[in-house]
Parts: sequence; structure tokens; C-alpha cells
Amino acid sequence: MSVPSPVLFVCARNAVRSPMAEALWRAEYGSASQVLSCGLEPAAYPDGFMIAVMEEAGHDLSGFEPRDLGAMADEDFQLVICLASEIAPQVADLAEAHKARFLSWDIPDPAQISGNRDVRLAAYRSVRDTLSQLIKDLRLESA
Repeated sequence: MSVPSPVLFVCARNAVRSPMAEALWRAEYGSASQVLSCGLEPAAYPDGFMIAVMEEAGHDLSGFEPRDLGAMADEDFQLVICLASEIAPQVADLAEAHKARFLSWDIPDPAQISGNRDVRLAAYRSVRDTLSQLIKDLRLESA
């Protein structure tokens, strides 16, 4: 079984988790892979800590612009991955409407972590690394 494409990652604001996942997916499956991300209520701009930890891993997301889930209604997806359990019902409905496979990965929002810069960056790195591993595991599952 091959990995489905196109893929959509969805989180609450499309400012941290889903842009990370989109970039990591593209890195794992190639720049030609069809992958997008969006948020249920998109932020006005991407999160600065997200940009910093992705830059550490070689991904420049400084120009990323958050997208709205509603704008994805006319897109065609084979796989929809929800990264925030609180919005899973809405995302599952979207996947069902597209007849797409639905996965829910409950990834904590590192933007909710308080503490000094080092503590916060560690939380963002943990999310980045968890997403990277889940994406790699999906490749192994599909092999």
C-alpha cells in the first residue's frame, strides 16, 4: 500500500502543529507530494517559536500563511489528519465528505506551555519531533 496523496493536516489555528506537519510531510515524501494544512479558526500569522524550531531542522516557514478549513471544501484529499482532539468531530466530517481516510493524532499545543524561552522552545521541539516520527511511522505502515 502506498501513502495516500493529497493529504490535509488540520489543527485549531494553522499556526504551529499543522504547518510543522505539512513541512515535515513534504520533507519525508518529497517536494512534489501533495500536502496542505489549515486551521479551524486560522491565526493571523504563524507562531514565532514554530518558525524557530523548524528553522533548526532546516525548514524555512517564515513566509507561511495560515489557511482556513472552510477554504478546503473544494479540495480533493485522500488522507485527512487532525492534530487537535477538540476539533476532531469537524475534521472527521470533512474527511467523510471527501471520502478520505481520517486519522486523529492528539498533539498538545505547545503555544499553551508557559515558562521561559528555553522551556517553551523545548515544548515546540517535542511537538516537531513527535510529528516527524508519526509521519515516518505512517510510511512504514504503508510499506
